[in-house]
Amino acid sequence: MAREKAAATRSADKRRDAASLATLVPGILAPALNQRGFATSAVMTQWREIVGARLADWTHPVEIRWPRRPGEVAAPAKAAPSPSRNRDDRTTRATLVIACPGAFALEVQMAEAGIIEAVNRRLGFGCIGAIRIVQGPKASSAPKPVMRVPDAALLARIEAGMVDIADEELRAALARFGAAIAAKG
Repeated sequence: MAREKAAATRSADKRRDAASLATLVPGILAPALNQRGFATSAVMTQWREIVGARLADWTHPVEIRWPRRPGEVAAPAKAAPSPSRNRDDRTTRATLVIACPGAFALEVQMAEAGIIEAVNRRLGFGCIGAIRIVQGPKASSAPKPVMRVPDAALLARIEAGMVDIADEELRAALARFGAAIAAKG
């Protein structure tokens, strides 16, 4: 009896000491994000919401290049200034590097002002002053969910219970919805 209580107490302690994955990931990713100039993962993780579905399907943010501070020596690969609308922007604001296929670069260039505004709005301050487009592969998209075919007998039984719904399309849609719920439960 005492052993069972001790074992139960140990397993309860293990559960209390367990950390959720959401609390561990930011600490693990922070060094890699900082190396790429991202102070937060918001631009990377919320890219689709920031730029919209069409641009997100073809682009992805690569890094944020911050301007050199006075007296700071830059790495040779990052020393080249990016084109900007204003000389002050080049010295005080960062450049967002976006990768996309070459054929889509013109569309990204046309949307540059909107992208800068959306990223700055998401970050909460105007840190991005320019965009640099580099050629890269199409952004990988999440696989589309597989539509499961509901059991025909279950579908017919559910649809038979909805005789008071006059619209056939609505009745069929509700039957598919009910069959999907029944299949999960």
